[in-house]
Amino acid sequence: MEKKLFVAVIAALFTAVRNLVVVGLAIGFGMLIASLICNIHVQESYSWISGIWHGSFFIPNYARSIINPSILYKAINISTMYNVFWWMVVVLQIPTMLTLLFKLIIEPIAAAFMVASDN
Repeated sequence: MEKKLFVAVIAALFTAVRNLVVVGLAIGFGMLIASLICNIHVQESYSWISGIWHGSFFIPNYARSIINPSILYKAINISTMYNVFWWMVVVLQIPTMLTLLFKLIIEPIAAAFMVASDN
């Protein structure tokens, strides 16, 4: 029983780490795409459509801003509707990110404990 639990936990941790690597590669690819097609300039004024666009690239641009603080993840010179649409798109991403976290990290570990607790 203890050996079965140990093997199941190691397998679950391996799966979780593998999934985190895949997520990291996806964010890295998103950062590359964001730098090519969704770069935010300080002097430029942005409207509502840019709010949707920048909000959809929030995670890659935020990751880029952590690496280089001069890179923006939200524009500075904006309209009110830019702000509304940016927040709307960012907030709509939260359930997707939570589901992804659950499916890729928590579910494999829970499944391993369920398998190990059988018998």
